[in-house]
Amino acid sequence: MGLSLYDILRRDVKKMVHGIGEKKNGNVHSLIMQEVENYIIALVLEETKYNYFVAAKILGISRSTLYRKIEKFKAEDEKAQEVI
Repeated sequence: MGLSLYDILRRDVKKMVHGIGEKKNGNVHSLIMQEVENYIIALVLEETKYNYFVAAKILGISRSTLYRKIEKFKAEDEKAQEVI
């Protein structure tokens, strides 16, 4: 029998919290929530073959909100790449 979502989150989020906690002071909740949101958006976009209209409908947000979130994610990703 496979792991439940709870078991997976408990294992993986615990690792994330430990890793983030060592590098950042506070703000763990928003960092984890942003990672989860980015993952869900990417997954839905892949599943809809990047049909933004359908993806936004599945996500329960407007297309403009979806575009805004994607742009924010891209900007954060570029900023992270500059640090590396």
